[in-house]
Amino acid sequence: MRERRWAATEAGAGVAGADRRPFTVTEIFREAESRRRILLLFVLSLTSLVGWYAISTWLPAHVQSLAAREGRPHPDQWAAAAGILYTAGAVTAYMSAGFVIDAIGRRRFLVLTYAGALALTPVTYFWVTSVQTIVAVAAVNGFFTLGLAYSWLAIYPPELFTSSVRSTAASIVFNGTRLIAWVFPIMAGTLIPRLGGIPWTAMTFGVIYVLGLIVPWFLPETRGKPLPE
Repeated sequence: MRERRWAATEAGAGVAGADRRPFTVTEIFREAESRRRILLLFVLSLTSLVGWYAISTWLPAHVQSLAAREGRPHPDQWAAAAGILYTAGAVTAYMSAGFVIDAIGRRRFLVLTYAGALALTPVTYFWVTSVQTIVAVAAVNGFFTLGLAYSWLAIYPPELFTSSVRSTAASIVFNGTRLIAWVFPIMAGTLIPRLGGIPWTAMTFGVIYVLGLIVPWFLPETRGKPLPE
């Protein structure tokens, strides 16, 4: 039992012979299975953050541009309406994500999330050219790119690690990616004039959502299973 006492995952061996709790970050990356899981989750978390920072944050500016192009009065109000509906879509996802992820499983939920985000990128920035329509689309976009894309971070990572490292692992996955993702809004702002506008920039960064269709299949399915001790 002592060898498994500080294990980071149910498959880990922990620190053999250790009477004292080891440094949790060291233990997370010491075990091969734990290291594999944390890196895969890190990639998925980075996908959510880069997609939101580099793509979705430009949605109000894009809506305002469409409104101005159509000659609508007060284009800034259309941008504000899109932002409100985007957030409303995200809140709807927050409220329903737990039910959905339990119904279809963790991996399918992740694939659904990133498939929706990937599809909504060209729909939002290229296919929809009416400002009235894009305000409605903003709600659907928010449901996937903000709501579902962040909801799993509070549900799935804790199910993959034991209680001895669980909070640390979840913090690394959720917050560690922010140390990288903050660069992408700056990159997007730099690329917008070079790529010919927000739509092409959004499509460029939107490719990252493809990772969300692949990575989940390399992680364990935890639906219906107890938390590892």
